[in-house]
Amino acid sequence: MSAHLQKWQAEHANYRKLLDLLQTQTATFVHGEEPDYELMADIVYYMTQYPDRYHHPREDAAFSRLLAHDPQAGTLIAELAEEHRSIAESGARLAADLGAAAAGAMMPRATLQEDVRNYATFLDDHMAIEEREIFPRLAASLGDDEWFLVDSAIHFAGDPIFGETVQERFRSIHRRISGQAGCGCKEPAEAACCLE
Repeated sequence: MSAHLQKWQAEHANYRKLLDLLQTQTATFVHGEEPDYELMADIVYYMTQYPDRYHHPREDAAFSRLLAHDPQAGTLIAELAEEHRSIAESGARLAADLGAAAAGAMMPRATLQEDVRNYATFLDDHMAIEEREIFPRLAASLGDDEWFLVDSAIHFAGDPIFGETVQERFRSIHRRISGQAGCGCKEPAEAACCLE
């Protein structure tokens, strides 16, 4: 498997960690407790700022290169590209709702809980389809020259949580995930951190 696909699978694994943390926070509703709305808002903000702006567009660029090799994948590729747009729209709505909740706005808990569950389930299902159906086709079809063109099509930005440098806004998310993973890292800068 190409280094690109390995990186994308690692990114998917990171996104799943965030979705799990998001759902863990909404589960506090069931017990009548107050979730950490700020943490939830930061997670969704990240999802709308990094995956929606960099990860999904890189996938779309690779998917369009795949069409030249595998025209039969056209319908699936079109569906996945449409899902990328739907994920971005859904994430933007959820970010607005969580931002409002963090600011103290009143909204039904059941609505917010269902919105989070739907977002997380949809995104997880989407990633599973990509990994199962498209990634093997990309691995079999795209050569180094085409991967170079994919890389050139989308401006690169370092991941603000899982990259070399964790942005200040996301340090609490990093600490929460590393705590759940049990890797023992206390600060994002630790070289041995399992999230790096």
